[in-house]
Amino acid sequence: MSEKKIKNKILYLSFNKDKSCLSLGMQNGYRIYDLTKKDNLFFYERNFGKGIGIIEMLEKTNILGLVGGGSDPWDKPNKLFIYDDREGKVIANFGFRNNILNIRLKKDKMLVICETHIFLINFGDYKTIESISLGEEKRSIVGFAFTLNSQVNKLAYNFINSVENKIIVNNYDENNKKTSIEIKSNLKQNNLIRFMEFSKKGQFLVVAAVKSRYLELFNSETGFSICKCDMESDSLNVKFICFSKDNDFLCCSLYGECFIFNIKSVVNTQEEDEEMGNLNNIEINRDIKLKIWSKFYLPEKKAICSFIHFLEDEQDKEYVVCIGIKGNYYLVKFDKDKSDTLAEKVCEKYFLKNDC
Repeated sequence: MSEKKIKNKILYLSFNKDKSCLSLGMQNGYRIYDLTKKDNLFFYERNFGKGIGIIEMLEKTNILGLVGGGSDPWDKPNKLFIYDDREGKVIANFGFRNNILNIRLKKDKMLVICETHIFLINFGDYKTIESISLGEEKRSIVGFAFTLNSQVNKLAYNFINSVENKIIVNNYDENNKKTSIEIKSNLKQNNLIRFMEFSKKGQFLVVAAVKSRYLELFNSETGFSICKCDMESDSLNVKFICFSKDNDFLCCSLYGECFIFNIKSVVNTQEEDEEMGNLNNIEINRDIKLKIWSKFYLPEKKAICSFIHFLEDEQDKEYVVCIGIKGNYYLVKFDKDKSDTLAEKVCEKYFLKNDC
């Protein structure tokens, strides 16, 4: 492999809060792409000459969270830097005992996922709000979700030890006082959660396990199961999940496939049932399995996906955008009114030019 290709290698992909920007951690620095223009992927970059293994943008600002990575990392993988891209300087840095696996930033808080602990940190004075132990063994996969809505502070994570395997959902009030519930799932012992995601306002939580063909959707307030989404796939390796803006659809990417599920009817039905259940002090769990609403195939095995909106002919049009780890951009249109259809690929382009 040539030196030029090594420099251009993508190490990490992430969307910002409203999915309007794409951040790439690369072997020589990072790039930020503007996704708001359907026909033009504008980007800017910063070349450190060193690898960025994790990158997270604070909403749509110049503040970034950076962790070194790759064969020639910018810094050690246990160090987090808060970086001001406008000024081109580090404004804060943190060192942890174990390597950092993931980070999330919001205006008042940041979340740091390490191999053995989760840290919730106040963004104002950088004081630790809570340190959560995940067990003694180091983990390369930590299933977690964190609400980026400024009005809601929820954290979900998968806790595993020799006798327990559970999903915990913490809800923090304005004074950081915590209330917790345990999600009631049918996960098998030692079945790691690969991915979790909250809906925009945090009322729903979707969970994907490593060895399961189902996504499971929960009410995050009650812990009750709403439905399971059958991926009908043998790959069983979910890379990314997202909710649509109105919570009507779910989209998930696997190895070379992307599935869309229509969850509108079951979400509405569950809300009605749970309201009745609360009135009668009974628990209602519905054993509903949803089939794939629409799907499409990707020539890449690792991709992140999101619902995205463009204004066309003075109307708001919704698409699915997929970004592959090899540097490909796919824009896909699906039929909201008809199930069991192949989504239409309306745009495909290689956005990672060899000029970095």
